[in-house]
Amino acid sequence: MGSLNQHSDINTFALELKNCSSRPSGGDLALMVNSEIGAVLAVMRRNVRWGVRYMADDDQLEHSLIQSFKELRRKIFSWQHQWHLINPVVYLQPFLDVIQSDETGAPITGVALSSVYKFLTLEIFDLDTVNVDDALHLIVDAVTSCRFEVTDPASEEVVLMKILQVLLACMKNKASLELSNQHVCNIVNTCFRVVHQASSKGELLQRIARHTMNELISCIFLHLPDIDNTEVSVRDADHTSGSKQQNNGNARSEHDDKTYSVGVSSNVSTDTSEGDGNIMEVGQGK
Repeated sequence: MGSLNQHSDINTFALELKNCSSRPSGGDLALMVNSEIGAVLAVMRRNVRWGVRYMADDDQLEHSLIQSFKELRRKIFSWQHQWHLINPVVYLQPFLDVIQSDETGAPITGVALSSVYKFLTLEIFDLDTVNVDDALHLIVDAVTSCRFEVTDPASEEVVLMKILQVLLACMKNKASLELSNQHVCNIVNTCFRVVHQASSKGELLQRIARHTMNELISCIFLHLPDIDNTEVSVRDADHTSGSKQQNNGNARSEHDDKTYSVGVSSNVSTDTSEGDGNIMEVGQGK
């Protein structure tokens, strides 16, 4: 009898877990996004530079980043019954603008990254969402070109950890099938650069960076069955034969150069700015 009751409890728990994993309602999604907006604005208010701009009576005196969050807050609760028809870019863009802005410090950038990470892990959008491919591409572009003002080494490492989290979440999201090969390469290259930079940072960042890189490679290989092998092999065969006809001896070296150029396209660099600290940039080199 004890084993039967235990089995029944397990089935009940599994059923509840399945019900909890279903997509939240439109009202819940609006509350979720509103909560993340409040989290970012709260960190901005605590900052001396942004607190003055946030409390300005004249909307024209407010910074564009703050205005975009306030405008988004006014819109989200009107989407309750049509959330699946809303372009994710509309509610992601303010957070992505913060991530790419070099005027924001590490704490603000870190909170914005955490918000995007929640959107990805809670799967607010999936393959059935409108323009989900554009949303994922913009997330990858924003995170791989992340810029923030560094005030202390600890905050810098926290932001780098969150960058790794978001990039891995992009690959684990169900909609990751919409990512292009170039965006996947940018994700891998950026993570690799963070692993390289972490060698001069704390041990925690080093371990997390290596672990994330392992998880990322495993996730990519899990997607291999989704690739159309026939189409890829035919395209590669045509490209190879055409290259050999044009340049018999140098085709392989030219192809190798292009391959290795992807490896150095993403970089993590620290440049001196006119502000109080340094500007950390995680992005694609040109």
